Amino acid sequence: MSNPLELEREAQRQWIAQHPTVEPMARKLLEREFLLPGAALDLEARELARILNFSRSEVSWYAQQEAFLALPAGQSSVGREALVDLPVLSKFDVQAHFDDLIPRRVPRGHEAVTIASSSGTTGKPTRVAFSLPAAGMFGFHLQRQMRWFRVDPSWKKAIIRLPHNFPATDKGKHLDLGQVFRADGWPNVTRLFRTGPAVGFSRFNPTEDKLKWLEQEKPDYLMSFPGTLESLVLATGGKPVASLKAARTISATLTPGMRRRIETASGIHPQQNYGLNEIGIVALRCPEGRYHVNSEHCIVEILDREHRPCAAGEQGQIVVTALTNFAMPLIRYDTGDIGIATSGACPCGRTTPGFADVVGRYRPMHLAPEGTAQRVQLITDVIDEMDPKSLSDLREYQIHQYRDGRFELRLVSKGDCTELKNRVRAAWDATIGDKTPLKIVDLERIPPAPSGKQQEFSSDFFPSRDA
Repeated sequence: MSNPLELEREAQRQWIAQHPTVEPMARKLLEREFLLPGAALDLEARELARILNFSRSEVSWYAQQEAFLALPAGQSSVGREALVDLPVLSKFDVQAHFDDLIPRRVPRGHEAVTIASSSGTTGKPTRVAFSLPAAGMFGFHLQRQMRWFRVDPSWKKAIIRLPHNFPATDKGKHLDLGQVFRADGWPNVTRLFRTGPAVGFSRFNPTEDKLKWLEQEKPDYLMSFPGTLESLVLATGGKPVASLKAARTISATLTPGMRRRIETASGIHPQQNYGLNEIGIVALRCPEGRYHVNSEHCIVEILDREHRPCAAGEQGQIVVTALTNFAMPLIRYDTGDIGIATSGACPCGRTTPGFADVVGRYRPMHLAPEGTAQRVQLITDVIDEMDPKSLSDLREYQIHQYRDGRFELRLVSKGDCTELKNRVRAAWDATIGDKTPLKIVDLERIPPAPSGKQQEFSSDFFPSRDA
């Protein structure tokens, strides 16, 4: 039987490069997935030394930090344990000190070619300059994930995203309701490899319109938000369209409950990566369920509240150090997300560093009344425990907490979701009672967060940056 490396080499052969330089790079990235642990650590240490030496000498933000000045200059190898003594860079540091994070000079070929801007949960842009090598990794990492799941590059791909995620027209207009985006190849990948066609549709179209569109287009592969995929699966009680062979979810956390409902009802196992506009694609979830870091691109730490490494199984902040972006180095960047640390070998055979799961965004629960987390969990547990067939009318939901402590469960549905309402009410009354009022309301639409993402829970007690 072939070993994992040989199986991946065979899978890579169906991806036809568009340019002679692409295939050597793809081969190099593939081989890195299976390096012996010692060789992988040595390579990481050299790459980390390079970005730390550069940041200390050329980036004023880091040159002013005592911890960076304490690093021995000119080292050719620095282990990741050295990161523990360096300060964590917050999103607000990046927002407030953009100019200080731009190097005085950069290595040849690493000049800034684009600036990525992300509102995240704040509504305030977080801008990061990207070099060509750093920005260019995005397409390679997408292809890596699709190779792992044996996605056929000749397939037709459907994309359901926010209107501004599609190219604007010549008049500057974005995709309107009912309009369809069409392209000869898959965005971000077709510049590297030959692919089938792509079609796109706005997330703001009603679920029934999305289903009609999918039936018309008959795609093999679907990319959408987790909540969108879930609503399509629940609405049909199976695959959103019979032609669908695989799906990938983006931009938000795919919770264990959502994954279970999607897999149980449709037989589709959603692909998931973890990425940031400020870094690129950080890690890919393998078929065995572990997130493997794109180690040629970045280093990931899972840290406790004292910014020390978490033990396997513990939850902590996901902090990322970019290794390839010399146009604006981000060292120990606090993503605002929570992950679960892991250790040991992965059954998939890959040897790259990893973590067990992404729990979601950090929420300052300490600012909300005592018992808030338990009340939110009670509602989500009821939904997670229900048979997907009982949720066929549900399109979207959100739990909101008002300043006076009241809770509101907001539902967008095709029907009245009577069973869901009754189960939530019964569980709430039995556990919480009259101590905290709960109102269940039906809405036509739940407004998205400033970033355009769906929010499962929002609270008036959270500052706007965490809402």
